[in-house]
Amino acid sequence: MPVLKTITDRVGSLTRVQRSIAEYVLKHPEQTFKMSITELARKTGAKSESTVVRFYRDLGFESYHDFKVTLATEIAGNSFYHTYEDITADDNMATVKRKFFEGSAKTLHRNMYSISDVLLQQAVELICGCKRLIIIGFGTSGSLASDAYFKFLRLGLHCFYYPDPHYTAVMLAEPQENDVVLAISYSGESKGAVIPVKKAKPVAKVIAITGAKDSPLGNIADVCIATESEEVNYRTDAMIALIVHVAVVGTLFTGVSLRMSPASLRSLEKTKQALSYLKF
Repeated sequence: MPVLKTITDRVGSLTRVQRSIAEYVLKHPEQTFKMSITELARKTGAKSESTVVRFYRDLGFESYHDFKVTLATEIAGNSFYHTYEDITADDNMATVKRKFFEGSAKTLHRNMYSISDVLLQQAVELICGCKRLIIIGFGTSGSLASDAYFKFLRLGLHCFYYPDPHYTAVMLAEPQENDVVLAISYSGESKGAVIPVKKAKPVAKVIAITGAKDSPLGNIADVCIATESEEVNYRTDAMIALIVHVAVVGTLFTGVSLRMSPASLRSLEKTKQALSYLKF
């Protein structure tokens, strides 16, 4: 379904508030699909997110994510991938490599300055003081959540990670005092992460790593580490954004390692030795 043409054809039949949303989308399509539903509602003067929900459903879309992905694909043209430079089907491998690596380096450098040191410190303190560390991430973020689980487990922390959202929901159904949830979601809109985490509050403290501060996940987090990226992926996952999230997890792991007791550091050494038989 062509989003922009559908909006143009139907703009006259929309309510006043919905027409405001439609006009904004038509004028700023590239900004629109980078926004959370909360941001779009605020930007267009909608009274609530439900107004935006009615808007995209009236256009024939089942979810806001479906609306954004369709819009992004429509305006992509022949661009396969964009960060600081478009990567197109005409690029050779050398050009693809240069653009991707340069985009990654620039994005990492940008986030090194934009991510709050105070928030990182708060996240480290929460992890160091937790009784249980419950790590959440699905899809692309699931690979990073699994890596974070392995990292913190090696420090002797009482960690949990399940790739299935059903197991996660059961784990968070009865949160305990001093539980900390580390939730990773680039969009911040994953229902598998947001719904059980919201139910676990206020007993559990929540650290979010996301690309959207005003997303449903970002809004319920006690500590929201929001990353920035010029990346626009029309047909792939957010690859460079994932690299930034990897760097954030690595930073938190290093910070926690430095704060932990000598016993925890010895645990890290023991795990290295325990894994040595797996290598030649």
